[in-house]
Amino acid sequence: MRIMGAMLGGTISSYNSSGTIKLGEPSFVRSSLLDKYPEHEFVFPEFSTYSSEDATPYTYREALKNIIREAGLSPFDGILITHGTDTCAFFAQLAYRVLSGLNIPFVITGSVKAPDACPDEASGNLSFAVRCLEDEKSGAVFRDRNGEPVLYKAWGIISPDINGIYSEYEDGTEPEIRDCTDFLTKDKLPEILVIPAVPGAVVPDTGFDRVLICCNHSGTASIELEPLIRNWTSKGIQCFMAPIPVDSGVYESRKRLRDAGALELSGVPIEGAWCEVLLR
Repeated sequence: MRIMGAMLGGTISSYNSSGTIKLGEPSFVRSSLLDKYPEHEFVFPEFSTYSSEDATPYTYREALKNIIREAGLSPFDGILITHGTDTCAFFAQLAYRVLSGLNIPFVITGSVKAPDACPDEASGNLSFAVRCLEDEKSGAVFRDRNGEPVLYKAWGIISPDINGIYSEYEDGTEPEIRDCTDFLTKDKLPEILVIPAVPGAVVPDTGFDRVLICCNHSGTASIELEPLIRNWTSKGIQCFMAPIPVDSGVYESRKRLRDAGALELSGVPIEGAWCEVLLR
């Protein structure tokens, strides 16, 4: 196989320095793959690395544009992407929507611990990711609660818990593949106001183009939000709610938000909803 190694950074490309994890060169990833899989051809284009927690939609877009560009320059049988774990669920959800049109299997992976602290986790995830590519499978590879690498659906993955354990959104439905040319080419991406599902969330008046309301079935602070949504939608600012169950009764509070103009995004976790709002 001819595999593109898109090394974007994260803990798997870091090292420990006096107890602090610092982002470094992805030499461990390169050497591990080249030493263990001499039967495959790995190509490592130069990518800008970044800390997962500091990523923005523009950071993600630049990385995905570079992957698409490299895939267009020469043929690849698979794409192996390394990424930080903090926001990898958001990146994976977006990568699924943007890269699926390439019709090339891709796997995103990383590690919770730096390779010099726990080489088994990093090398194990990399090895399992390569096996998935050999089987022409796409997704995100991370360890489960038993310490075994697992392939998660990129369109269903949700952010990890405090121990770095990922899971999949149980009510998820695979999104349709869309043309992402507009996202990849337009100068300015939408500014998204995300309203968390917490009591008394402070909501700014300006500085955003779209709104994503985090909710669990019913809606968030609907009494306060209802007039705001009516005002925003009257100004052409689209408002969305997620996660919304695919099949369930509608709470009265959610109905009020919907009647005020908020659009329901069902079948996607909040990470996937964020991508949908960004791409629409």
